[in-house]
Amino acid sequence: MDALTRLSNGEQKLISNTALRQELGWDEEGYNQIKRELKNEKKIIVGQGRGGTVALSKAPGVKGLSLFISYSHNDEGVKNELAKHLKPLERIGLISEWHDRKLKAGEEWDKLISDNLRKADVILLLISVDFINSKYCFDIELDEALKMHEAKKTRVIPVVVRNCLWSPMPFAKLQALPKDGKAVASWSDRDEALTSVADGVRIVAEELMETR
Repeated sequence: MDALTRLSNGEQKLISNTALRQELGWDEEGYNQIKRELKNEKKIIVGQGRGGTVALSKAPGVKGLSLFISYSHNDEGVKNELAKHLKPLERIGLISEWHDRKLKAGEEWDKLISDNLRKADVILLLISVDFINSKYCFDIELDEALKMHEAKKTRVIPVVVRNCLWSPMPFAKLQALPKDGKAVASWSDRDEALTSVADGVRIVAEELMETR
């Protein structure tokens, strides 16, 4: 843990297994055994990458990547289910998700939504006909999200939750989730669809952490 902290400067940054093993001077078998133990204890995150990577699961004072969920309230049910499937990524400190249901009574909802959108590292767009027809989702949140994406300030990921005509939309150029852009509602197993989404988010989050 001390060596990983040194190499990452105490931040939640992915470090290659090769670099860490060389720093420790350990053989591969011993290194992999300790890595498995630390992963099971949720002290480290194990990423993919070339040759594999690891990171502190919860670096002091560091939160996971900020993830904003933009959705129509008509899709609140699937948003809630998706939030459950994203929870493992929160538990290991990889992401910290936000959506408008986290607003508290008396708070300025428009300002807080805007603030959380602008500071997001990842923005999920829950795509449905209701999202496309929502003035707030489409004209305000989507417009700002795509500007941030173009400026490389965030990563925008469309998540197709219900079938609709979305191919002419401005977000259609972005790779969508679940796998192959097949709408969540079209899967025979809803959990399988949402697991596909969560795994896609994990891959993006690990990639972004490597460049932190």
